[in-house]
Amino acid sequence: MKGLSILIPVYNTDVTKLVHDLHRQAVLLDCPFEIILADDCSQPDFVAVNKPLAALEGVIYEQMPQNVGRAIIRNRLAQMSRYDLLVFMDCDVAMVDDQYLNRYLAQTSSDVVFGGYTYKEEQKQRDCLLRWTYDTTLRTLTAEQRRKNPYSAFSTVNFFIRRSLMLQYPFNEKLSAYGHEDSMLRCVLEQEGIAISHIDNPVYHMHLDDNVSFLEKTRKGVENLLVINEMPECRQLTDHINLLRYYTKLKRFHLVLPFKCLYWLSKSLLLLNLKSANPCLALFQWYKLCYLCHIAK
Repeated sequence: MKGLSILIPVYNTDVTKLVHDLHRQAVLLDCPFEIILADDCSQPDFVAVNKPLAALEGVIYEQMPQNVGRAIIRNRLAQMSRYDLLVFMDCDVAMVDDQYLNRYLAQTSSDVVFGGYTYKEEQKQRDCLLRWTYDTTLRTLTAEQRRKNPYSAFSTVNFFIRRSLMLQYPFNEKLSAYGHEDSMLRCVLEQEGIAISHIDNPVYHMHLDDNVSFLEKTRKGVENLLVINEMPECRQLTDHINLLRYYTKLKRFHLVLPFKCLYWLSKSLLLLNLKSANPCLALFQWYKLCYLCHIAK
């Protein structure tokens, strides 16, 4: 059915302002719309704040009976949607301006479009500098910069996709833990020859992890990479993920054990730098590779 479905997985976040901002844009569109909120078993206080949003015309709120994770809930949103054009966004984002939906609707000739994301300058804080440095150096890029590496620049924080494609190539639900469900999707799209277009249609990413939290998320993401690496159906995809490609080379030359030792020898110094006022991204990549070797069997 022709129209736009705006899909937001919600977890322990007040999305009131985001949904009202989207709704104000959506009612001015020249096509039918719906905003679907799928709550992944948030705490009761957040449910109480967000559930009344269903009173807005075109807004649907569904609460999961248990936490199902990032892949399953996004697939659930796609299945619930009625319209042929989908916009996915994370719940911890905010509108940059009032043309967000119009910019995506101008891209209906494309199959998949990534709009990007950015931060507000005031979010830069001493205890968040690792995530700030990583994202502002490698992730919060302009469309022109992202087009140089269209697949690796893709993220699920803010994207547009045809419903038929999302149902044909759903998120891999075996990835129940945190991290890399977006990597798997972009790898599948690349393997199938489905182009990812890039435009400048960013949202503000409002949650900036502190150094300790970001390092913990990073470790969980690396652990999920091992899960991906052990899936028979994903063997061809691992060549598209840099960290797994480097790990495979280390295995080939029997260097995993030495890197396990390097992890223990260098861990304290690496963390000292990564939590400092001047974190080094090269050391961050080294830390991830050493950690991958450390947890490998």
